[in-house]
Amino acid sequence: MEQAYDYLIGVDGGGTKTLVRVVRADGSLLAEAVGPGSALRNGAMAAWDAILTTLQKAFSIAGVAMPPLSGVAAGIGIAGFNVAQWAEDFRAQAPAFGALQLANDATTTLLGAHQGQAGAVIAVGTGTIGVALYADGSQRVVDGWGFPSGDDASGAWMGLRAINHVQHVVDGRAPHGALSAATVAFCETDGATNTPGRAERDIVLDWLSQADQAAFARLARLVIAHADDDPAARNILMQAAAELELMADTLDPDKQLPLALCGGLAGALQNYFSPALQLRITPALADSADGALLLVRKSLTFS
Repeated sequence: MEQAYDYLIGVDGGGTKTLVRVVRADGSLLAEAVGPGSALRNGAMAAWDAILTTLQKAFSIAGVAMPPLSGVAAGIGIAGFNVAQWAEDFRAQAPAFGALQLANDATTTLLGAHQGQAGAVIAVGTGTIGVALYADGSQRVVDGWGFPSGDDASGAWMGLRAINHVQHVVDGRAPHGALSAATVAFCETDGATNTPGRAERDIVLDWLSQADQAAFARLARLVIAHADDDPAARNILMQAAAELELMADTLDPDKQLPLALCGGLAGALQNYFSPALQLRITPALADSADGALLLVRKSLTFS
């Protein structure tokens, strides 16, 4: 029998942002809020701080006093939970929710997209991961290895290639274009020391000295914006699409499962897919925050 809680929350904790959705006991939406990223690569304490701050923001938006956490059931899908030590630290520092279910954000994305039924998802945001759930209950994971060695086709992956292109341009190994000009301008204002008249090499080196995965992912917006007027940008997107096609074929070689592409960059890549892959893509039924809500509801029902 499901235990009653005043509120249930579903959390999608990514590298760039955290989405918190709050529903009442009857399932109706109270409010949702977006806050800073909470990926576990930045530490469990920072992740919980981002989640709780965003949760407080959601209740504030609703005009409702935030209740004691003991009256809240939480489902949380968070990037980096597939790394055992990070997951252990995150669980150990968890506040006293009335009920708490934790999972990697890929798991909650899969739950939301197909509502717990067999299917596959590829989530493309700051990082990238693909997960398939088969009819027999088994699962398969592709990528999700983390930046910079993995997360192929992700925002950070695109940004890494954009900055490498700029390095070639600054050295004279490639011609300047719209992408390289925009990227240098971005580096000059994105947290680096902004001193007029600096050389392009110094601007890029300063930015690289403090750039993390999220910073590289911010460059993906420039790649997408200049795909129509710069061949280097277009080539990066074509390579990203090819990586996602390979992931899709690996997750579902027989091409029988519904496939949802999720995450902030999925839409920008769809025009670069082969017609065959485009035909396989189905809309996600819900997002990762709803998947997290489904995760905690199932635990309450069967507890």
